Amino acid sequence: MPGANRQGMFTRAGTIFLRYLIYGTILFAPVPICFGQISPHPEEVIPDELRVSLQQYRDKDDLSGWVYAQIQWVSRAPARRSGLLPLAVKQAWRKPRSMEEMQAWQDLLTNEGYAMLLTGAIVPSTDAYSAAYEWARGHPEIADEGLILENILKPLGNNYTRLGDYEQALIIHRKALTMAVAAKDRREIAGVCSNLANTYSNMGRPEHSLEYCRQGLAEAGAHSALRGLLLSEQADAYMQLQKDDDARTSIIASIAALRQAMANHEDPAAGYWLLTAYQQAGDIYGVHPERSLDFLRQALVLQDKLLHQQGNIRERERAKLFQRLGALFARLHQPAPAKYWMDQCLSVLLPGKPFSVLRASDLYAENTLADLLYARAGLAETAGQTEEAIRLYDLSFATERLRQHELITGTSKERWAAESRVRYETAIGVAWDAWKKVRQNNDLQAMLRFMEVSKAQLLLEEVLQQEELNNSRTGDPIANRIRLLQKAQVYYEKERMQAGRNDSLRAVDASQAGQVAWELAQLRKAGEGRAPRRAATFDPGVEQGVSLDSLRQLLKKGQAIRSYFAGKDALYMIECSPDGIRFADKLTMNGRWQDSIRNFISTWFGQGANAMIDHPALYYRQAYALYRNLFGDHPFDPGIEYILLTDGALSLLPVDALVTQAGFTASPAEWPFVLRQTVISYGWSLQTLIRQHVQTGVDSGLSGFFLSGNQRSSIRLGSVAGEKGNIQQVIKGGYWYVDAQATAERFRNALTSSSVVHVSSHAYAKKDSFDVPFVELYDEPFYLFELQGLSRHPALVVLSACRTGDGRLVTGEGAQSLARAFIAGGTNAVVAGQWNVNDETAAQLMKGFYSNLVAEEDKRGGRINAAEALQKSKLQWLNDPAIPYLHKLPYYWAALSFQGDPEALRNGALLPAAASDHTIWPGWYVLLAVLAILAAIGRRRQRSR
Repeated sequence: MPGANRQGMFTRAGTIFLRYLIYGTILFAPVPICFGQISPHPEEVIPDELRVSLQQYRDKDDLSGWVYAQIQWVSRAPARRSGLLPLAVKQAWRKPRSMEEMQAWQDLLTNEGYAMLLTGAIVPSTDAYSAAYEWARGHPEIADEGLILENILKPLGNNYTRLGDYEQALIIHRKALTMAVAAKDRREIAGVCSNLANTYSNMGRPEHSLEYCRQGLAEAGAHSALRGLLLSEQADAYMQLQKDDDARTSIIASIAALRQAMANHEDPAAGYWLLTAYQQAGDIYGVHPERSLDFLRQALVLQDKLLHQQGNIRERERAKLFQRLGALFARLHQPAPAKYWMDQCLSVLLPGKPFSVLRASDLYAENTLADLLYARAGLAETAGQTEEAIRLYDLSFATERLRQHELITGTSKERWAAESRVRYETAIGVAWDAWKKVRQNNDLQAMLRFMEVSKAQLLLEEVLQQEELNNSRTGDPIANRIRLLQKAQVYYEKERMQAGRNDSLRAVDASQAGQVAWELAQLRKAGEGRAPRRAATFDPGVEQGVSLDSLRQLLKKGQAIRSYFAGKDALYMIECSPDGIRFADKLTMNGRWQDSIRNFISTWFGQGANAMIDHPALYYRQAYALYRNLFGDHPFDPGIEYILLTDGALSLLPVDALVTQAGFTASPAEWPFVLRQTVISYGWSLQTLIRQHVQTGVDSGLSGFFLSGNQRSSIRLGSVAGEKGNIQQVIKGGYWYVDAQATAERFRNALTSSSVVHVSSHAYAKKDSFDVPFVELYDEPFYLFELQGLSRHPALVVLSACRTGDGRLVTGEGAQSLARAFIAGGTNAVVAGQWNVNDETAAQLMKGFYSNLVAEEDKRGGRINAAEALQKSKLQWLNDPAIPYLHKLPYYWAALSFQGDPEALRNGALLPAAASDHTIWPGWYVLLAVLAILAAIGRRRQRSR
């Protein structure tokens, strides 16, 4: 829109609506916030004259007039009338055509984002700003970069920061910084640097935060409010670096600068930033409660002043101040004022809802609400109100999971899982103490519930997403688009991995992958909006996921699940059978108990066999000590098969390699291994196990991939041919791909057409790296992320390769391994190697494993216990007199573990699959598919009405 019409985004609506939108910060909201499904305030009935006017615009086919009439009406009371704008987006009778109409639509989307933010509805606000940004990108002829920077990118980036989705926030803020630098606007540069510093600080990366603080301070005016804001960000970074003196110096300087700016009326945002700085000072002086309280009281005084001068401040910020006061008084052991301020906070966040009547349906994704509920639970527990404390912990965790669901990037979700860890441990401890006192089964159920929702929630989300995609209708446009984007994501990730050290190419591919991830997240939200997904977590107060019915569905007689939570100074455990909870316990541990387990694993398994060969007696003593400490009070019952839901350092411990008695003997064949007592398999959580148990994989056929080496590696696997021959003797109708036949294309095809996929090759996963794990195939690697979006999946994947069960350890999620990736992609179970598998041992163990599977299939119908087949193969190895003494040490046979549903295979799984299932699509088809994906990604997207 050229000329005068381009001077502002709100030419016809007026600029008053966004005049307080400074650096993405909303200053003043005239009414209490509302939540949930946003709709016009019940007291704000649309007047007849507006209805008549809108109909007249519609009759004249004047779309821009129709849009601006609604924007103008909402702008007079945006928080009360905000619900009209989302309705306008949906009710428009046609798409914009002219330049003026395109500009009007841009204004509508931007105003919708602002209005939703005023109400505290961060997620709808983020969706609206995202749509506004995409509209601007798709219509460069009406886009003004300065207005996009100020009115879209800044609030959008800050919304992502509020939601905790920091990677997305960084993408947005960096775009804003590029535009500000290009415009040579020092004030804008300083403002965006402040946003970047804040985001990095929230990510726990204070060094990067300080870097942007310094850059921003170099651009900000010497006496500007922006200088005060940047000093407060600098104080936060120093606090994270434990430079307490520097943090105090910076925050005092920040307060002084902002007071001066406010007195000089230098910036309308100065008062708001000062209010935030006072609260930040309260945090920085937290070790001095009285000084901290003094700063918070100054914040209260300033808040009242701003209320008097400006009408109202953002209610969300009021809630944060009240929550801080409540938490501080709780630490000071003053329950009366603590309750008062917590009640004040809740009255802002959920008007008319006291704590006593809160239900899960009242909750929404808001950090302050989660913090408030957690603090109030602690207050109830201190007062001896354990039942109320458990109820509030449930609600707090439910709120956190709602927030987690809004995150887009995997790293943000992993950070969320780690940050919640201490809170889960506190709640589990409260439930345990309550059970010890009164022995009520409800307390054990709460303990199990807290343990369950503390682990593998991100894996469960991936599993459910894959299920929903697989179960969607073929013609479903959203599902088809998601499949297309998943393929594009794989394409860009592979391009990035194969770009080597070409930083420019890697940056381009990473940017493209980020855009695809963004659209995927928005589409998944859209899909959930039309058909709500199954609950991935427990509803507070309901024993969902751990009911007797679900246990009976998962377990049969003679099976048990033992779930663990690894705390800082304690190990909690609960054992369940088909009849319910069998027992629970808490083992008090020293502060470094998990380190001792990690050292044990590293010493005896992670660095080769030499340590065990040279010092078998020392291994025996340490293995028995671990068994006695971890399992001595509750030994495994002979005749019971166990699924262990491990946690923390336990996730990598080969339990069946521990010994159950103290007496050392020279021959490992005679050692009393746990392996001889019971069948051990591993799972991530009860809920993922249930999903694995009820979802069926491909029902028949085995495909084996055997790669001794390729041109990219000088390391050869000498026993691959022997392993293939051993298995082929047992499985008569499989598909066998050796060396040059073992291509990535055939591997992808096998994953969707075989019940069992066997891999004997190199695999790579690094413990302390974000590098993507992969399996080596003849022509190219198969990366972990390529499992996304497969339409079908095998029931069992056997990874007879090194370290396929190992990987980067994520708190509450376990190892980010190839085994986990197959489970996330829908596979029911995986056999994987925890460390470097001996080639000859693996070949022999695999022969025994498949022989046992065939024997199981022959003797009974229904399901096949594949975990038992692996245990029997290991026992056969130990009992075979032809096996050398040294090779009976657990280093050789304990590497392979069974993960997932022990009865993943159904009768007939090892029968040959139909030949048509293994048809390899010609290369031209794949090329056309990739071209279609790239063309789709290149198209401009428009916001649907």
